[in-house]
Amino acid sequence: MAASASLLFLSGCIPGLQPDEEGVDIEQEDSDTEETKVEISPEIPSLDSYYRSILQDGQYIHGVTRGFNTDVVYNRLDLERLEVGMQEIASEEFDQENYFFREGQFIAKQELNQWLMRYSEEENDNGGNPLGLNPALGDGESFEQRESSQPRVLSNILEHNYIFENSDGNLQVGGLVIGLSMNSVYYFRERHEDGTYGPWLEEEISEEVSLEEGKRIAGEVLERLRSAEREDGQLTNVPVMFAIFRENQREAVVPGEFIATAVAEPNEEIGSWQNISETHYLFPSQEATESQREDAEVFNQFKEDINQFFENYVGVVGEGHYRNGELRSLHIEIPITFYSKTEVIAFTQHVTDRVKQRFPEELDVEIQISSPSGQEALVLKEPGSEPFTHIY
Repeated sequence: MAASASLLFLSGCIPGLQPDEEGVDIEQEDSDTEETKVEISPEIPSLDSYYRSILQDGQYIHGVTRGFNTDVVYNRLDLERLEVGMQEIASEEFDQENYFFREGQFIAKQELNQWLMRYSEEENDNGGNPLGLNPALGDGESFEQRESSQPRVLSNILEHNYIFENSDGNLQVGGLVIGLSMNSVYYFRERHEDGTYGPWLEEEISEEVSLEEGKRIAGEVLERLRSAEREDGQLTNVPVMFAIFRENQREAVVPGEFIATAVAEPNEEIGSWQNISETHYLFPSQEATESQREDAEVFNQFKEDINQFFENYVGVVGEGHYRNGELRSLHIEIPITFYSKTEVIAFTQHVTDRVKQRFPEELDVEIQISSPSGQEALVLKEPGSEPFTHIY
């Protein structure tokens, strides 16, 4: 299946979008402008379900805040989980058969930077920042007191667009998903007059505060997205889904988790919030043993099975994703010392057999086997299916 149309470039508007009475369309420019081809990426068979992407002249359409997210989110694991998790949440509202994915085009980079800063009145000596979504600086005699009394709760905002083909055969924006990435720990340090910095300080932020502030910020963002000045107010006719994500600590080896989601239907305020119970555990770890003892024991048995294959100890590390207290998926990494391709094949066969023997049939398992030379093998098992094995 494929869909194509041309783009309209409007002065003062985000390129590629034209307001329409019923929504935001991707339309064709007038005859004086070179036609631009817009198409959908081809559908590729995969064990996972992914949205197909919008392409412009055969190229991927990057978000207008490209590169900004890696500057504001410290832990790469958090950013990856935020990006993938938003698509998982989006699939509950925008089905993958009829909607296509495009990175955000409505919140500009400079605008986003202002939103992530602290709020301050316009009469401030520094010019102020009335668009800031983070709390104003707190009271106190010292730098630490002023910062810690009102920590910055918001780390990042990520925008995703979901496009569908309307009855006229044109591509139209059918929905937005806004990810609000919240700090679980606020890290800060003082900049001295000579340009040097003091030591890092930190202030923990409770999940209750993250949730409360995330809901407040979502209301502010919705109002700004649906303002009359943005796309002539046409985003009022587009459903906007919000997902509140709580980042993990900087040194964490597993990502944070989503804690709530809600939808603002066209021409309506944000509806009721649905709490999400999501956790990631590292296997083996004391935390996993204490919180998920049964799963931790199964993983340790699998690890022992793997180590029986080689004379030397092999490090086996897993990351378990829990939803509502239930283990939904398990990602395992097994680093080995490469000896021969035949040994890699035999080892992969052994791992695949152990997966079938040790883990529940309904569990989603991904195992990456690597050596100092690179990736050696991949084992995938979807719920209710036989494992799939690939030797590189």
